[in-house]
Amino acid sequence: MSFLLVISLILIVTKIMEHLAVKLTLPSVVGSLFVGILLGPAVLGVVQKSDGINLLSHIGVILLMFLAGVESDFNRLKKYLKPSVSVAILGIVMPMIMFYVTSMLFGFGSKESLFISLIFSATSLSITIQVLKELNYVQTREGSVVVGAALLDDIMVVILLNVVMSLLTPGVGLAQVGKLLLTTVLFFVGVFAFQRFLLPIVLKLYEKVSVPEKNLALGLALAFFFSYVAETLGMSDIIGAFFAGIMLSQTKVGHEIEGKIDQINRAFFAPVFFVSIGLDLSFHGLGKYWYLIIIFSVLAVLSKYVGGYIGAKFDGFDRKSAAIVGASMISRGEMALILVSLGLKQAIISESLYALIVLVVLISTVAAPILLKQAVMTKQKMLEKERI
Repeated sequence: MSFLLVISLILIVTKIMEHLAVKLTLPSVVGSLFVGILLGPAVLGVVQKSDGINLLSHIGVILLMFLAGVESDFNRLKKYLKPSVSVAILGIVMPMIMFYVTSMLFGFGSKESLFISLIFSATSLSITIQVLKELNYVQTREGSVVVGAALLDDIMVVILLNVVMSLLTPGVGLAQVGKLLLTTVLFFVGVFAFQRFLLPIVLKLYEKVSVPEKNLALGLALAFFFSYVAETLGMSDIIGAFFAGIMLSQTKVGHEIEGKIDQINRAFFAPVFFVSIGLDLSFHGLGKYWYLIIIFSVLAVLSKYVGGYIGAKFDGFDRKSAAIVGASMISRGEMALILVSLGLKQAIISESLYALIVLVVLISTVAAPILLKQAVMTKQKMLEKERI
């Protein structure tokens, strides 16, 4: 099928399914995820992954993370740094322990078990942010903690990935681990220096430019530039995009950039990204692993929820707020899929295990927005009762 026809089909069907999801009181992103499953190899097989779809979906997730940064209140993030750290650490420790022990019990080797536990320690902030935005919950106390925790989660998982890969690669010592830690520190120092010293100069000079959509172009350029820098240093590119957004959130052009990029992303890039997640699924040969799919799916939801819930409770959140934080951390999404793809490429996991993990990642990714919306609605109902 022609690439242009595929994109046209994705956009039309996605909006229809998003409408149906909203009618069923589900987050619209659930509709987008099911489009990928419906049109992809799992069901109809009319749409396949391609370089074009991969590129568009990559841009989509970068823009989602950039928007998350622009919409974030940096002072609020600093205010809730302590609970964010607690939620992030427990949100990694719980899945790693649960999945490592469970994988070993079901006969996987220590190498595979370690990698499986790492995959499920990741959190997808992009999908959670989409749901929080729909519910106007990004700027709340819970939303600020979730954004901070998911960001720290990604950073720690990237560092752990390099540590694990070093442990699993013969002849590689701790030198690479030290190098990664150093480059991570240098990245954040560089971001701070750019925001503090260079960005004001750039914006002042940019005011003299008189061309249409100059601020939109600047926002996109910074998002892609810092994504590139982060990726070059061995970090996830979406971390770079997030911090580019954080920098612009503190400028007067931030709000203008946010609105315009949000429109572009919602209409085009984000739907392709969410559909691309479903395109990774194939049911072929998975029947014999039905029991593992169920167990891993339960663990995927439970481990992150419990980690986030306990982390929030440690820092004084009530049960309803802690439930929102826990549900927000469940989704694995693109980060887990990147890790599992790397595991297959490096022959750490088999093709059958790859398919199993992809399915479980998608189950948790679909379950997360449903549970998150329910948790938010429960909290809102409680607040309404208190006002009466």
